Amino acid sequence: MSSPTLRCLALAGLVALAAPALAAPQPSAEVASRQLVEAVTCKRHLTPAQFDALAKVLKPTELQAYGELSDGEYGLTTPLVVLGQPVNRLHLYDGDSGEDGIDSYTAYFSTATVDQIAALAKITRNAADDYTLEVGRHDLSVRHDEGQTAITCSYDLR
Repeated sequence: MSSPTLRCLALAGLVALAAPALAAPQPSAEVASRQLVEAVTCKRHLTPAQFDALAKVLKPTELQAYGELSDGEYGLTTPLVVLGQPVNRLHLYDGDSGEDGIDSYTAYFSTATVDQIAALAKITRNAADDYTLEVGRHDLSVRHDEGQTAITCSYDLR
C-alpha cells in the first residue's frame, strides 16, 4: 500500500479508538434533576444545550409533552423540587434565538404563590415593586406567569 493510504488507515484507527473515550457518559436522573434546579436558581450556569440535554435525561420517565409546548418547554409528570416546592414545568430561553442574547431558565410551581417562593428564595420586593435579586452577573426573579408562580434565572446581564 502507498504511504498516504497507510496514513489514512492509521488515522481512521486512531479516531475509532478515541471516539468512545470522547463521548461523555450521560448523567443520572438525580444529577440531572439537581443541576436543573441549580440552573433555575442561579447556582449553576448552564448553556442552553446543557440544560436541554439534562432535561432530556429525565424524558421518558419524568418529562413528557405538556400539551402543545414550544421548543425549550418541558412538562413534568414527576415534579422537581425547587426551594422545597414542586415544579411541574420547565422552560429554557436560548438568548441566541432572540434579540437580547440573554439565556434564561424558568421553573413553574404547581401550588406555591409568588410571595411564598420569594420568601423561600430570600428575595424582597424592590423599588420597581417586583421580586428580583442580583446574583453576581445574573438576575433571579419570582413572578406570576401564565397562571402560575415562576422563578427565573437570567444569565450574564452585567
